[in-house]
Amino acid sequence: MYIPAILYLAIVASLIWGRFWFFKVSTGAPRLIVLGYDIAVSCQILLTLYLFFVTPESAWVRIALVTVLYLLSLVIFWWAIMTAKSLDFAFSERVGSIVTTGPFRIVRHPFYISYILVWLGSSLLFNSPILWITLFYLMTFYTLSAKKEEKVILKSVYSKEYEQYIQAVGMFLPRIKKWMPSNSEH
Repeated sequence: MYIPAILYLAIVASLIWGRFWFFKVSTGAPRLIVLGYDIAVSCQILLTLYLFFVTPESAWVRIALVTVLYLLSLVIFWWAIMTAKSLDFAFSERVGSIVTTGPFRIVRHPFYISYILVWLGSSLLFNSPILWITLFYLMTFYTLSAKKEEKVILKSVYSKEYEQYIQAVGMFLPRIKKWMPSNSEH
């Protein structure tokens, strides 16, 4: 389990770096929500690290799956960082520019996908009730945050551009139809 543990440590370092040096926490983010998020993420991180040290080797298929999820999470996270350059933290009331390149061309919220993949990987690997509970809490947080962020953007000067973006790009899952040839191309 060395490879998933090393990948996990790289993810944790990346998330901590992102939380404190990439994302700006604006006054629009309620303190209680940010605190709840930080507590849930801390539970995920600390419990997963603990379980890496105390859990005997799991089935190789599960380890391989989690390794892929962790690697995918790390790639998506850093691809989004390099594409976006900087963003506001969740629940911000500020609208910066709309990013539609890089991973944002595939899904509207690649950071949230990156986070969900890592928390899902840990939950699958260790099957801990606390990890599953925090996973569902964080998935709810990311969904509500994404919807709130989009409402703010849709009330801004970018509303028309963002409406077109919504039609073309899925929130958390890629739109498969976008890549499939239409009937008129046959």
